[in-house]
Amino acid sequence: MLQRSLIIAALTTVMGFTVVNQNVPILAVSQQPTSRIQQPHFKTYPAKSVFQGKPAALAASSQEIKDYEPQLNATVNKGTNFAGHYAIADHLNRAMGGVDTAAIVDLKTGQVYLPTQLYGYHDQRGAGYNPPRADGGLHYRANSKLLIIIGQAGGNDGEKGIGRFYYKWENNQLKFQQFVASPYKYQ
Repeated sequence: MLQRSLIIAALTTVMGFTVVNQNVPILAVSQQPTSRIQQPHFKTYPAKSVFQGKPAALAASSQEIKDYEPQLNATVNKGTNFAGHYAIADHLNRAMGGVDTAAIVDLKTGQVYLPTQLYGYHDQRGAGYNPPRADGGLHYRANSKLLIIIGQAGGNDGEKGIGRFYYKWENNQLKFQQFVASPYKYQ
């Protein structure tokens, strides 16, 4: 009898049913809707092709970009890592507690972009998060225009809170796509 009850309990959990009465194993379908948030995927935002050529010299148009030049060059020399012909240079201004800055470099033109969403973003891996997010930070691919920030975005988008921020790189700008709140909270 115990084995039968355990099997019924396991099946009801897996199938989303509820046992109405424990003495009489009658199953009822749960009335709560089970909705899953559709989150963007890298394959949904493809880049046309991945640039394999020699990167252009950096166009250091501001003092801030000049200050980051060593880190930017190190990233650029590794080649394309984002949206077909761009390179994301991360950890430009790493601070205690996981606050960071990143830039996006066009490898064909050398133009450097500092989107507000990547200026002072928080990767949720630092002190004060219990537990720290091992998957926090920036997620991107060479063959996709999708950029995901897990943590807290910089700029006005950061006011949404902590979670997953989805952006599409379009016309040399990060275009907000979606935000999914995180159960993680700052301690």
